[in-house]
Amino acid sequence: MKRVYADAAACTPLSPAARAELVRLLDVYGNAGGLHSEAVEAKEALESARSAVALAIGAHADEVVFTASGTEANNLALAGVLRVVMQKHGPVHAVTSAIEHTSVLEPLFALEKEGLTLTILKVDSEGLVSLKDIAAAITDKTVLVSIQLVNSEVGTIEPIHEIAKEIRRDRSQRSDLNSGSSRSDLKSLPLYFHTDASQAPLWLPLKVEKLGVDLLTLDAQKIMGPKGVGALFVKRGTTIEPQILGGGQESGLRSGTPNTPLVGAFAVALSEAQTNVTHAVNKLADVRDYCFAEIKKLLPDVLLNGPAFENRIANNVNISIPKLDAQMAVIALNVEGVAASTRSACDVGGEEPSHVIQALGIAKELAGTAIRITFLPTATKADAAFIAQALLKVAQKYRNG
Repeated sequence: MKRVYADAAACTPLSPAARAELVRLLDVYGNAGGLHSEAVEAKEALESARSAVALAIGAHADEVVFTASGTEANNLALAGVLRVVMQKHGPVHAVTSAIEHTSVLEPLFALEKEGLTLTILKVDSEGLVSLKDIAAAITDKTVLVSIQLVNSEVGTIEPIHEIAKEIRRDRSQRSDLNSGSSRSDLKSLPLYFHTDASQAPLWLPLKVEKLGVDLLTLDAQKIMGPKGVGALFVKRGTTIEPQILGGGQESGLRSGTPNTPLVGAFAVALSEAQTNVTHAVNKLADVRDYCFAEIKKLLPDVLLNGPAFENRIANNVNISIPKLDAQMAVIALNVEGVAASTRSACDVGGEEPSHVIQALGIAKELAGTAIRITFLPTATKADAAFIAQALLKVAQKYRNG
C-alpha cells in the first residue's frame, strides 16, 4: 500500500547526507575529553560539527551548546537563566505565550513553585502574540521573555525580530533608569530573549543576529537529522548555569560525554536545511495550498485552524472537519496509508483538546476535531491528493451525524 508520511512536525527521517555522516562517525569511538589519538579524533569531529552549526545560524562556535534534545535545550535556557538570577535576587518575572511547547511551559510552571512570577500572554485566532501585550507585560523585574519562532501545531510564525526590537527598547530604558538609581538589585537584573526554533530550520532562515535573540533552541529530529540530539545557542555575555552536572562538558553547561555521531549528523542536517530553505519553502507552499484546496473540494465544510497561509510555515495544514473526532480520524488515516497527528507528539495522551487549539479560541466541540498535516520537504502534489482522498474516505465512514 502507498503510504504518505505527514507528521514531520513530530519527527523526520534522516536525510541521505545526515545518514552518511552518522555512519561515518560511528567508528569515531573515542571520548572527546581524553588526550590520546582516539579522543583527539572525537574532539575534532565534535568541534567541526559545532562550527558547522554556528555557521548555519550566524553564531560563534563557543555560543553553541549540544544537548540530547530540543526539550533539554529549552529546559537549560529557561531554568539556566532564571534560577541563577532568582538565587541572587529572589522572585523575578518571565513572559511567555499560551501556545508554547510543553517543554517551555512545564519548566516555567515548575519555576513558579520556586518563586517565579509568570505572565502567559494570550494569542489571537491565528496564534500571533501582540507586540503591545509583550510591551505591557515587561516590568523592571522581567528577566526572560520566551516566545517560539514557529508553532508546532498550527505553524504560526511569530514576529521574533519585532519582539526583539521591543526587548531592546526595554533594555535601553532599564539601563537609563539604572544609571540614576541607587538600588543595586535593579541595576543587576538582565533581560534576555529566548525562542524555541525547533520547527523552523527547514522553512525559515535562522541568523541569530537578525532575529535578535539571546537564546535559541534547535532539535535535530525536526530537520531530517537524528533523534537524541539538539542544541542551544547562548549569546556571549548571557549568564546561565548548567542543569546537568557531573563532568563539565560543553563549556561547563551540559555534563555528559557528547554523542559525536549524532552531533555530526545534526550539523549536516542543519547546514542542508538552511542551504535549501528558499527552494523548500517555494516547493512545499505549492503542495500545502494544493492539499487544502483538494480537501476543501471534497469536504466543503472543512475549516483551517490557525493563521492564513502567508503567516504559516510552508509544510503545515491544520484542519477541522466538523463532527469527525480527530483521534479516530488519525487512526483511520493510518489504515488508509497516511501518517498524521492531532497535536504535538510530546502532548499526546490527554483527554482535553490541544492547549494550542484552545488558545486560538476555537469552540470546544471543534477543538477535538483538529488534525495536523505536516509535510516532509520531499512531499509532492500526488501525496497531497492522496491525503485528501483518504480524508474523504475517513469522513464518510466515521463522521457523526
